[in-house]
Amino acid sequence: MNIFTQSKGKRGQSVLLSLFTVIAILLFSPVSSAQDDTENQDANFSEAELAQMLAPIALYPDSLLTHILIASTYPLEIVQAKRLQSKNTQLPTPQLMEKAEGEEWDPSVTALLAFPTVLEKLSEDLEWTQDLGDAFLQNEEQTLAMIQTLRHQADEADSLSEMENMQVSRVDSQIIIEPVQKEIVYVPYYDPRVVYGHWAWYSYPPVYWAPYPYYVRPPYGHFYWHRGVHISFNYYFSAFHWHKRHVVVVHHKNARHYRHHGRIVTSHGAQRWHHKPVHRRGVAYRSPAVKHRYNSHRPSTMQAKQVRKAQYNTISHSNTKVHSNTKAKLNGKPSHKQQTSNLSHYNKQVAKQREQKFANQMHHNRNMQVNDRSVNKHQANRQDVNRANGSNNVNRTQAKQVKPAQSNQRHYTPSSNRQTQPKATHKQYKSAPSQVQQTRVKPSQQPSHSSNMRSSTPYHSAGPSKSQSRVHTKQRD
Repeated sequence: MNIFTQSKGKRGQSVLLSLFTVIAILLFSPVSSAQDDTENQDANFSEAELAQMLAPIALYPDSLLTHILIASTYPLEIVQAKRLQSKNTQLPTPQLMEKAEGEEWDPSVTALLAFPTVLEKLSEDLEWTQDLGDAFLQNEEQTLAMIQTLRHQADEADSLSEMENMQVSRVDSQIIIEPVQKEIVYVPYYDPRVVYGHWAWYSYPPVYWAPYPYYVRPPYGHFYWHRGVHISFNYYFSAFHWHKRHVVVVHHKNARHYRHHGRIVTSHGAQRWHHKPVHRRGVAYRSPAVKHRYNSHRPSTMQAKQVRKAQYNTISHSNTKVHSNTKAKLNGKPSHKQQTSNLSHYNKQVAKQREQKFANQMHHNRNMQVNDRSVNKHQANRQDVNRANGSNNVNRTQAKQVKPAQSNQRHYTPSSNRQTQPKATHKQYKSAPSQVQQTRVKPSQQPSHSSNMRSSTPYHSAGPSKSQSRVHTKQRD
């Protein structure tokens, strides 16, 4: 009984889970399908965009144009082929083709190695190449129809009659361009702004490429030509099926010689071309429809753009929220610009005050230096005057000291000895001026004050002393 109830409960849970899954699929599948439809609509190219990107190559020969369209779906291999060609510029074309066989590229990419100018344009302008491949993968019929539209427009402008190296044929209102010499392919260069006459899509001007190097234009016409490529390798294995608007391919190993496009289309083993995701080498597809068609796990380019746009919107929205919150927190406070302006004004005022203070300090220091110089000069002049006055006082004191000596000598000398003493006294008189002269020669040794000078003056040198006068008086007595 318990076992029966347990099994019944498990069955009920499984039934409920299945119902929930069905309901979820029914609810969410319309949403996902609507998203895919919007993404596919955004990924679709308009007629104007197709005409814009196909303008520089729409007048190429059919065999070369098929290889360009197929190779554009493998942009990474185009870059690799261009690198191989730039490393082996001196190799002839057959040897270069043999070297490329070991790379396991798509045969159309290998076939473009013989056309260096075309391969260079495809490798340089990768954005244009990838858009061309995405348009061809997304709607092959629309792409071939636009090629025919552009060819008819050039025919109405009477530009196709100037193609000397090409054979232009019209079959059931379809314009077919093939080389005149079947196994020599020429690549024309032309200005799409001129060849198509009046351009119908004014908002989408045609893609313009600079002229190819070493191309020459005849005296008349709008097409430039270079030497042709001699086909001796696997080249004629693809063609346009213009009535059904798709590309037909055969096995490329048996395509060394020229075969008409009709023979390629109706030959045994011919089949419609199919894209090989292996040669895509991880490059993302443009639209989700093409992505699901080839079971790619990488998100499409449109999805990646939408994700980046959503991330940018969320970041900008969060930044606006933060800005509004900071404004609300300020509550009437000045803005950041006002704060910065006020701060700069305050800094300028502080700098002016500092400059004024520094200038005042320098002016004060200069005045102090001038005053110190004047004071020092005045003191020096005063010292000179004092020195001069001191020397005059010395002379005066010495003169005063000499005069009393003379008077004493005259007063105390007796009359009897006046004739014997004058010689001695004359020498003594002569010795006194010499001492005065010595004091004048060395004023620094003499004391500055007059009292010192008086105490140091030698009175005995000026005349006879008291002891001598007493001696004379005793002799006289």
